[in-house]
Amino acid sequence: MNQLRWGIIGPGRIAPRIVRALSGSSRGALVAVASRDLERARAFAANFGIGQAYGSYDELLKSPEVDVVYVSLPNHLHAEWTVRALDAGKHVLCEKPLALTVEEVDMIIEAAHRAGRIAVEGFTYLHHPQTIRAFELARDGALGTLEFVRGTFSFMLTYPNDPRTDPEMGGGSLWDVGCYPVSFARNLAGAEPEEVRAFARFDDRGVDRTFIGQLLFPNGLLAQFDCGFAAPDREEVEIVGSDAALVLGAPFLPAPDGPPPSVTMWRGRSSTPVEVSSLDQYQAEVEDLMSAIVEGTAPGLTLESSRANVATLVALDHDARARRHDAPSA
Repeated sequence: MNQLRWGIIGPGRIAPRIVRALSGSSRGALVAVASRDLERARAFAANFGIGQAYGSYDELLKSPEVDVVYVSLPNHLHAEWTVRALDAGKHVLCEKPLALTVEEVDMIIEAAHRAGRIAVEGFTYLHHPQTIRAFELARDGALGTLEFVRGTFSFMLTYPNDPRTDPEMGGGSLWDVGCYPVSFARNLAGAEPEEVRAFARFDDRGVDRTFIGQLLFPNGLLAQFDCGFAAPDREEVEIVGSDAALVLGAPFLPAPDGPPPSVTMWRGRSSTPVEVSSLDQYQAEVEDLMSAIVEGTAPGLTLESSRANVATLVALDHDARARRHDAPSA
């Protein structure tokens, strides 16, 4: 196989980043796009020089010319179309969150085993040198004993009729951006939280617009995060140890889609920049999957880890909703 042929299901706002990632790859080529609106698929294909446009997702899955599918649909459709793609014999890269329930992730795991294909969740930040270097420093003892990790990711969501504000489509800031600091804390801890606490400000449809959560890990590491659709752009992670702290700027969406990545070591009131390279993390993500397909290497993110992240998000959501009467309306 000279090149893996990719198809996109759902030409939405993130899909152009996969187009960009594959345009710089020697191992992958984007050959098809599918939308439920054929004209939308054709317009996307024409704009990005894609050879085939389909007016239904099933048409793309039936194509023998597609080896790998990128699922870029609203949250509530991720699991269904990941399973369908696997059953059609395709490998799958699915946007985060992989699913909205643990049961849905289990369906994906079963489908991947059944089809003998690989499915991975699209957490691009895990492939970025900024994240990799921060984890190395934290785990190698450069910060001393790890005490605390804090993450934040928010922006003003003002688009009308956005799926991220629709409760029937898996809307909410926790699922959209809160999933990132939760994933970061879990990966840093190397374990799953044994206790979570959460509060949220819900709108009149039951969608969280502002969310804060806390996690306690078995090794004693504490984590706190906030996320939301009702605050200015804020994106940062701080890892605090007994001897020093690391602050990551733009940890989840750095350049070329955001500010340059940065890592700063703080010892008391003195700061030292940590050198990290910059790259297109979407390209790193697609290359990681293609290496797994072609070379048999282990994907950078396993389905078991994605399952645990979804379980944590579900627990946080449930805890916040149990306290909903204490949260003011948006």
